[in-house]
Amino acid sequence: MTINKKVWILDDKGLTHDVELAVYKQNEIEWKVTATKETKGFEEDLSAFGQHADAVVTQVGFPCDEELIKQLTHCKAIFTFGMGFNNVNLEVARQHGIHVCHVPDYCLEEVADHTLALALTSMRKLHLYNRSVKKGEWNPVFMTPVHRMSNTVIGLYGFGRIARKVAERLKAFGSELIAYDEYVPESVFKDYSVKKVDFDSLLEQSNVLSLHVPLTPETRNSLDYGRLSKLPKHAIIINTCRGGIINEQDLLRLIREKHISCAGLDVLEEEPPAEGNELIYNEDVVISPHAAYFSMEAEKELQVRTAENVVRIMNKEKPLHIVNQ
Repeated sequence: MTINKKVWILDDKGLTHDVELAVYKQNEIEWKVTATKETKGFEEDLSAFGQHADAVVTQVGFPCDEELIKQLTHCKAIFTFGMGFNNVNLEVARQHGIHVCHVPDYCLEEVADHTLALALTSMRKLHLYNRSVKKGEWNPVFMTPVHRMSNTVIGLYGFGRIARKVAERLKAFGSELIAYDEYVPESVFKDYSVKKVDFDSLLEQSNVLSLHVPLTPETRNSLDYGRLSKLPKHAIIINTCRGGIINEQDLLRLIREKHISCAGLDVLEEEPPAEGNELIYNEDVVISPHAAYFSMEAEKELQVRTAENVVRIMNKEKPLHIVNQ
């Protein structure tokens, strides 16, 4: 296996790579950073560097489709710069003998904290109180419904590592916790004092529904109008996993119908959103710009762990966290 010691970094967000590049320099690995496919020099970079790179590091918003993967003729592995990997065509990569790897657990604390922040903001109506005070109003009881956390059933759609950390944080509030995840054994639910339920029961019982599933053909659009309508009246929905799981038009309709009282969203189906996306301007929606993963510590850890996995390829070792075995 020929190794050229080259890594091609595809980054459409302008992220910091200083720590990562220091690892490459220390290991005498040549690198090149290229922005979106629309960048004038993309094809030149692909021809001059990308086709000779042993590894590709791609930001999760940068599509690595069949057309691009077929041209990565020297590539041994594609590393997604984060937890997600739905931007890479896994099957095409596998057919070309290319591993696809991610960093599955670098920002668990951050996403769990952000989930809790969105839930508390939505439940306590902090976004609306803030807006009213800045408009010169001073009325603590105009915003309803507001309920005690201890009287609230919080449902977790998915019970992986992040959802479990969310559950740990919510215990202090005395909320009843339920979760649906057919891939997690019963013993894990018991370990976290969370009641395991089926999908319909999750929807029918959750005053607050928090999403913690990957975007797959199974989960895409799995929360449409019919399913969201099963939530109790005035329910709240929180999404810090992936856009595309919720049908956004159906969500907007249910918010307008006052069936869902608030949505706390860190992710959208289209990012950044189109100017006409009405969710952005709805006062009952709290939105952050796909920021749940971020902290100074998480960013550094992501860079180090991604770079160390690239080094494994250069050393002719099998990389870690392969998702297309």
